[in-house]
Amino acid sequence: MPVSSLALRACALFAQAPDAVLEQASERMEIVPLKRREVLLSGNHPFNGLGLVLQGRVQAIDYTIDGREVALTTIEAGGVFGHANLMAPRPIALTWMAMTPSTLAVMTPDDAMALFQHGQMSLHVATDMAQQVCDFLGWQKILAVHPVGARLCTWLIWHAAGADLISLHTHAELAWRLNTTRESVTRILQRLQADGILRREGELWRVVSHERLQELAQGDTKVGL
Repeated sequence: MPVSSLALRACALFAQAPDAVLEQASERMEIVPLKRREVLLSGNHPFNGLGLVLQGRVQAIDYTIDGREVALTTIEAGGVFGHANLMAPRPIALTWMAMTPSTLAVMTPDDAMALFQHGQMSLHVATDMAQQVCDFLGWQKILAVHPVGARLCTWLIWHAAGADLISLHTHAELAWRLNTTRESVTRILQRLQADGILRREGELWRVVSHERLQELAQGDTKVGL
């Protein structure tokens, strides 16, 4: 089933795309619905191509040498995935799994690479991947913070960027990115809630006290995080 141009316009990758590019993408993409925890496949193999999240949320997962599932990144509605692997000379094999019931628009590798030949699309893809590099460097800086409680508070400040309402990654993904355990992430977030620094509001979190969060990120030991 072709993807409507209105649905594509809602995604950042196609928001400013020329009409001709949008028409090409609409004709060559297909809609794929996924149930929660369902894996996106290309035939009988893990997905390889360009994907857009029209609704829901997907994660790239992999497995450690001892068989533990690791969440590598999360793509929210309106986000794009798969393009980095298409462009990389040494791509990483990833398994994309729906975290909630999701609707995706997908395109084959050949069609995606043809799409990237358009100058404006190449710029959009390059901009997105450049931001991914900057985000990675930001994570590396955060990993230098100790102890783990201060590290998580530092990430919350960086992620919020001054905003009061924020969305959080899953505890498992945060644990992997912050080099700690899911149990530690859960315990610290619960303590921040109990102390009135964070407050859960549905699917979002409210930063009640940016000042207190900053103090904890700087290593305030009065609260045992």
